[in-house]
Amino acid sequence: MRKTLIAAIAPLIILGVPLSLQAQTESEERSTLEIEYRKLVQLNRAKNLARQAAEQANGGLTEYRAEPAMHGPPETTNHEQLAEGVWQFTFQGRRPTAEEYTLESVVVVNINTGETTVEYNGPIRE
Repeated sequence: MRKTLIAAIAPLIILGVPLSLQAQTESEERSTLEIEYRKLVQLNRAKNLARQAAEQANGGLTEYRAEPAMHGPPETTNHEQLAEGVWQFTFQGRRPTAEEYTLESVVVVNINTGETTVEYNGPIRE
């Protein structure tokens, strides 16, 4: 009877360990993906707030258009993370009828506090 019990339980124990490790690994991967996703969502929100701040500082959409990167995926923007949840965006803009970009905006967005600060808004600097 003892041999039968061991023979019946042994495969379950052997199979159970890798499955629990696999479940833990999948859970850790999912957690990492969720964290990365949240950061990307925050960065996208910060990008939109930065663009909107520049639009407002330059007279609204009837007077100003930000460069295409500020409308696309956030990772394609010229940004720098200053701290957790705080990004600085540097981008160009133009009048809607103009061909060339003539304005540069530097905007810092703090997602933690909701604060958006236009650090620079003027002619493009070299």
